[in-house]
Amino acid sequence: MNAHGVAVEKAMRRPTMSLLHGAFSVGAMTGSLLGAVRLSEMSESSHILLAWAICLAVFIPCIVFFLPSAIDKGLSGQGFAWPTRATIGLGILCFLALVAEGAVVDWSGLMLRGRFQLEAGTAALGFAAFAAGMSLSRFLGDRLRVHLGATRLVRWSAFLMALGLAVALVVPLPAIAIAALAVAGIGIGNAVPILFAGGGRLEPDAPGRGIAAVTTLGYAGFLAGPPIIGFLAELTGLTLALGLVVLASLIIAASARAAGAADAY
Repeated sequence: MNAHGVAVEKAMRRPTMSLLHGAFSVGAMTGSLLGAVRLSEMSESSHILLAWAICLAVFIPCIVFFLPSAIDKGLSGQGFAWPTRATIGLGILCFLALVAEGAVVDWSGLMLRGRFQLEAGTAALGFAAFAAGMSLSRFLGDRLRVHLGATRLVRWSAFLMALGLAVALVVPLPAIAIAALAVAGIGIGNAVPILFAGGGRLEPDAPGRGIAAVTTLGYAGFLAGPPIIGFLAELTGLTLALGLVVLASLIIAASARAAGAADAY
């Protein structure tokens, strides 16, 4: 899908990757809000079946809008794509960005519930706020990328992520902590789509291979991040463990120049 997104950007000659990822964030926000409302009124199984039915009802009509497969010619990779010298830097940044995103996705609700003794439905609003922030930044991200450039946008986005999460971890009021998670979402929202897009342009002869290399490292972070945070939380507490995400965000900000490849169309 990300390789297809690069093909769409090339065809339109303008950035669209953040918009595409924004749709994912809207889905995450909608699902978490509905879950927060409905979990008190129905069982987990009924909730999952309802979500499945809604997704299927939305997906089937969209089939008529699919682009022809010819647009993806030459984009697909051949087998497993190891990062190359060109893509390793972006891949590492993508790893850190998705460690941060995955940690907040999996642990923000438990962090709020543990710190403030909230009900599960109320604690779920933390992730809903985070997803709402990501949605907002991604729908604005393509325009911001044109005006600011990929490097500046990634740098300031990572700073916002670090600031928002740091505030959420130390502020004594749950409402402010939830609002701070929204700020963190605004921050991290554009980092991943920009890094994905840059991976496809660093290898113009095989954009699918470049994207595959960056996304392999990135999604490794998304999978590894939450259990790493959980292991550290057992040793130090969840608040200190999530402080590692603040550090990862600052590393992204300091290394944002590597994201400049995403500015070429």
